[in-house]
Amino acid sequence: MKSVKIGLVALVLPLAAAGPAEAKGRPDDHYRVRAGHTLQVRGDAQRDGAVVRHTDPGHGALVIGPDGSFRYTPAAGFTGRDTFTFTVSDAVRLYPTDLPPFGTVGGVKITGGGYGSALTPVPGSRDEFYGLTDRGPNVDAPDGSKVEPLPSFTPAIGKFRLRGGKAVLERNISLRAADGSPYNGQVNTLANTGETIVDLSGAKLPASPNGYDSEGLVAQRDGTFWVSDEYGPFITHFRADGRAVERLSPFDGSLPEELKNRVPNKGVEGLALTPDGRTLVGIMQSALQQPDLTKKPSKVPALRIVTVDLKTRATHEYAYLLDNPGETSTAVSEITALSATRFLVDERDGNAEPGAYKKLFEIDLSKATDLGSAAKVPGATYDAAKGGLLVDGGKSIEAYVGKATTAEAADALAKVGVTPAAKKLFLDVGGLVTGLDPSGGFFGHDKVEGVATTDGGRTVVISNDSDFGIDGVANSVAPYTLHAKTQPNGRQDDGEYLKVDMTKLPARTRTLTVTVDVR
Repeated sequence: MKSVKIGLVALVLPLAAAGPAEAKGRPDDHYRVRAGHTLQVRGDAQRDGAVVRHTDPGHGALVIGPDGSFRYTPAAGFTGRDTFTFTVSDAVRLYPTDLPPFGTVGGVKITGGGYGSALTPVPGSRDEFYGLTDRGPNVDAPDGSKVEPLPSFTPAIGKFRLRGGKAVLERNISLRAADGSPYNGQVNTLANTGETIVDLSGAKLPASPNGYDSEGLVAQRDGTFWVSDEYGPFITHFRADGRAVERLSPFDGSLPEELKNRVPNKGVEGLALTPDGRTLVGIMQSALQQPDLTKKPSKVPALRIVTVDLKTRATHEYAYLLDNPGETSTAVSEITALSATRFLVDERDGNAEPGAYKKLFEIDLSKATDLGSAAKVPGATYDAAKGGLLVDGGKSIEAYVGKATTAEAADALAKVGVTPAAKKLFLDVGGLVTGLDPSGGFFGHDKVEGVATTDGGRTVVISNDSDFGIDGVANSVAPYTLHAKTQPNGRQDDGEYLKVDMTKLPARTRTLTVTVDVR
């Protein structure tokens, strides 16, 4: 039995729990603590994997971290032996952000880890990543408006180091306009989405030239960033200090004009940079709302990838087919470069685990048909005002495909000489985390949005958009109070980073029993 100091908190050397329970010479852990006191045990920063699930003790309260650290408090009046188990897997590591909240409204925290809308490696580093906030905390009100509890919130890039079992914020880079004025989450005056945004008092927030809903992020070796947003959609070049120096836009021809037909809040959701640093690659969240489209865009599988040559500024467009969105209700949240033509694409639904749809697909553009203004599709014409490339007698790609399955869409496109991006399953994220914890308690987030790799896909790091831990208002009329967004494990949602070792899949698990004698 391990000897521990008896007191209010008993601190023990690193737990052997992360090793296999059946390992030779490594018996299950055994501790003791005085009745009415708390046993606290340090973990080993996930040396052998993350804790993916655990059972509760029969006679006490337990708080356990992904690194195996735990805090056990026996029930009042209990003495005797208590046990619990926890299960680890060396295929995954989990790094919580553990940041102070941005604020508290009516007792509800606006959690501070909301940097998961996009994720990209710090150039030259293996354990540092840039995360991205979106436009800021916002929830739906019963009257259809959007409530922004922090109207002065500035979208930002966060530099994180994955270290010691945590995602440590090393730097916050606020995004600003060229004149130095801060960006905000209000509707943009140039690309109005039609939303009404109010503060907690119900006062309408005016549209702003600095309105920005940041969603995609890449970092260049010169220290600058490119960020895509959903309002324009725009792709903006920022200096290392967060000041804008250039913006690509469908309103001035630097991006294809038809991208203006994005569904509100479904713009350039993901952004990638090819490894040679030459080409930006953006992907729309869902199909465009084209002038001739009569079906709901969310049911149309054909959405668009746009590429921008950073030297010549030439643009190209390609079709990407969602995985049966009429059945899965999926959309795209991220694109990540593996090579000049191969990418990972994150498709997800809006459900929390267990059993949600979160999948990464590997795609290849090398044989995909260009749908842009330089397209050479027999019998097709191009008119940006009518939706870009027009096929089958003048139909936009989205209207021509319509509501269809993935297979039906591919067949229809083949008939008019269009080949979409080749696609195959890379990682079933939902299947992985639900398999590790069938209750949905391990990385069971509804919005899996950031994907990054530093080694060509051997390992991938995945982030969640936590919505700043809020998901609605608690009352029907202003002044509004907030409702906390909780995960399947009952905790308020916050930012986490999941690292998956693809070489260790399918994931194997090991379970350890912990015994505590309460005296």
